Amino acid sequence: MNPLRTFFLAASRTPPAVLVGGIVITGAVTALLVANGEKTRDDQYRATIDEMRSKQSARTKVVFSLAQIPEASTIKAEQLEEKEIEMSRAPQDALSAASLAIGRTAKYGIGAGQIVSNHDLAPLGISLGFDAKLKEGMRAVTFAVDSNSAVAGFVAPDSHVDIMAMVGNGADTKVSPILSDVEIIAVGQNYERKGASLQNGGAPNSVTVQLSPVDAQKLVRAVAASKLYLSLRSDHDHTPIATVDVTSLFAKSNADTSTHRLASNNADLAPPPLPLPTVAFHPGENTNGLNISAPPAPPLHAVEIWSGSKKDVLDFPTTF
Repeated sequence: MNPLRTFFLAASRTPPAVLVGGIVITGAVTALLVANGEKTRDDQYRATIDEMRSKQSARTKVVFSLAQIPEASTIKAEQLEEKEIEMSRAPQDALSAASLAIGRTAKYGIGAGQIVSNHDLAPLGISLGFDAKLKEGMRAVTFAVDSNSAVAGFVAPDSHVDIMAMVGNGADTKVSPILSDVEIIAVGQNYERKGASLQNGGAPNSVTVQLSPVDAQKLVRAVAASKLYLSLRSDHDHTPIATVDVTSLFAKSNADTSTHRLASNNADLAPPPLPLPTVAFHPGENTNGLNISAPPAPPLHAVEIWSGSKKDVLDFPTTF
């Protein structure tokens, strides 16, 4: 028999009161189930909102950079600052303490005010190499120094100096800065700042600086023409100073030397000999004691004269 027909036959034989009561109970149960489902969904929604608000209001400590940190440079304590910010603003790998970055090498350049993250740091125990010290477009130039010219060995990688040139000696000595705020990237063979201070290791014999190509040429000229001295700057002082080209220190000296050389050359040149005067005289004329010999007589012409078999020879002067 058809189940649906059986159901309707049974329902038609059921008393109306029982049927109505069953319908009411079924509706109540359905309404209760729907209400419970809505309440569960509301509770879940409220819990999610509360969790999000809790996360937004939660704060965490991160590390900020106070100044620009160049790529491949060693991070110093004075370049970092710890601050609390909302947890939602913190990068996933942000450092929670400055001590985790001090002494580490910056893998990339870190801008001022940037949150320092673990991916900004080179792995421990791995050196980025000397090439990484050079910024794009810059050139490395090495020149010799000694204890006096290198500030008694207090310069180190990442130090900033002014380079001064000295020419002449005594009262003619001239000194002027030729380059301002130059960064030292290596002292001798050491290009890492950690342990690079030469206070305990004696004076360096060379330093390497990074410069633009134009300034690199300027420095090479100065190395060839003068004695160079380093003037150490504070780490926080980057104010430029007026500089000159080393050739300008020789301008006056060269002019004086040229003038002196020209005068000496003129003094060494003897005046050309004056032509001897031509003295006209006649044979037998008094020459006032001058030992002047008479000019030779012009040659004579011989003329033969024949008279029969007799020949006579007569001599005649060239001019009559």
